[in-house]
Amino acid sequence: MHSKDQVKDALAQINLFEGCADETLAAIAKIAVELNLEKGQILYKPGDNAANLYILVDGIVTFISQSGLEFLNVQRVMDRSRVFGWVALVPEHTRRIGTAQCLEESNILSINGDQLLEILDGDTRSGYSVMRRLCTMIASTIDGKQ
Repeated sequence: MHSKDQVKDALAQINLFEGCADETLAAIAKIAVELNLEKGQILYKPGDNAANLYILVDGIVTFISQSGLEFLNVQRVMDRSRVFGWVALVPEHTRRIGTAQCLEESNILSINGDQLLEILDGDTRSGYSVMRRLCTMIASTIDGKQ
């Protein structure tokens, strides 16, 4: 287990949270839950409730998106400190659109999307920065660059 200070320091290094105020990072670290998952464990699948955002701290997680009845030819292996499950921060989109599965033992931070949005509402400068970076992440995902 990592201390909340270690989690805060790790969050500061993640692109999505770059430039956030120290107090905001500390508040986010307080709500982050560390998950230690086994190889083969599925975090979510299409249709699941999208309550949490995830950060891969260590391990390997694959994401397979689904379009209609067939899987797309998209399978991304996420490397360390990768943010995924970002739909938890997109209002009115409460369902997962793909499957995230651990390919090996993995350490993941889980952050409740509603609680994170509340924290960001309290620090609009950091909130604006995070949402701009989120838009870039979404666009990069659509373009296939991430």
